[in-house]
Amino acid sequence: MGIIDRIAADWLVLTIPVVSAFIGWFTNLVAIKMMFYPTEFVGIRPFLGWQGIVPANARRLAKMSTRLILTKLLSLEELFAPFKGEAFAKNLAPVVEEITQQVIDEVATKRAPMMWQNAGEFMQNQIRDKIREEVRGVAIKIVDDFSKDITEILDLEKVVVEAIEEDKRLMSLMFLQVGSAEFKFIEVSGAYFGFLFGIPQMLVWVYYPADWSLPLAGFVVGYATNWIALRMIFSPREPKKFGPFTLHGLFHKRQKEVSAEFSKLTAGKVLNADNITKTVTQGPSAEKIRAIVENRVNELIDKYLAHPMAAMLVPEADRPALREELLGRIQDELPKPGGLLHTFAGKAVDIGDEIQTRMEKLPPDEFEGVLRPAFQQDEWKLILAGAVLGVVAGALQVLYVFS
Repeated sequence: MGIIDRIAADWLVLTIPVVSAFIGWFTNLVAIKMMFYPTEFVGIRPFLGWQGIVPANARRLAKMSTRLILTKLLSLEELFAPFKGEAFAKNLAPVVEEITQQVIDEVATKRAPMMWQNAGEFMQNQIRDKIREEVRGVAIKIVDDFSKDITEILDLEKVVVEAIEEDKRLMSLMFLQVGSAEFKFIEVSGAYFGFLFGIPQMLVWVYYPADWSLPLAGFVVGYATNWIALRMIFSPREPKKFGPFTLHGLFHKRQKEVSAEFSKLTAGKVLNADNITKTVTQGPSAEKIRAIVENRVNELIDKYLAHPMAAMLVPEADRPALREELLGRIQDELPKPGGLLHTFAGKAVDIGDEIQTRMEKLPPDEFEGVLRPAFQQDEWKLILAGAVLGVVAGALQVLYVFS
């Protein structure tokens, strides 16, 4: 009996490539989900349960991403080289105005309200302008101090790690958005490869319908479709021609688009002003910042109190308390949105364009480090999961279709 006659005698064998395509699609889809979900461990530790590969390795992946930025894209020294206080002064107007008002509140309106009111509008404006000029000068010096000591103040790896540990979904979001096209390819390619594998599987079943053959074929399909999809994402790194065809790893082929998405997410979601400010206002960095600000603000207070009118407004005995109050208020305002530190951090990390430009020029092996770490360490688990699901699907096919 020929192959056509055998198929005609049992037309259900035609479902084998279709089921194989479903196995390929489904196992690849499950593999992707297993990479990112659940965010927290579900089950009984240490082995009976599951946590998404990316959330489980969020800290390690965050460190790897930071090293990529600092070793391949830019350094802190390069980043802060243009940040000189005078050039940055135009961004400080709201901060200068706020500190100026604090000085006036503490020195004049709070401690000598009658004298301040009697000074008249003209004299008040003169004093205000003078204080504003001095405050601006101090703010510029503080920015220069921040830039000069930036490696002691800012630990970018700490900023990234703390942001990711606070919200593990953030790392998953980074990989999902940066590699959106690649993950879609993994899912869809499973169906195509599964269907192709299903054709020889069908022919084998026609001539040798052993119950174990379909589960075995399911194992091969689940394993192979995941393995092939992962290989095609990253290989070959450089375009290679095979006759009329050009093969190029999908991720490498999209280097320009990936660079744009990665830089936007890094600058917007991770290395943003809020995260930087939160990190540097804790631990040794906070002490360094406090010392810089205290030193410069003390210079301002000393200069101001040397003025005859200020000396009249603030008796010698009240000056230590004034200094503490004013320093405390300015320190409290530093990290707030609109404060000096927050403003500085916001402008300093406006690095999206710079990261994108440099990432677009990375050689393939270094560029691969953007997404590859998400797969590399535990990709065997994804491939094995695909194989196991393939066995289950094959067994169900034998049980319910060909029993």
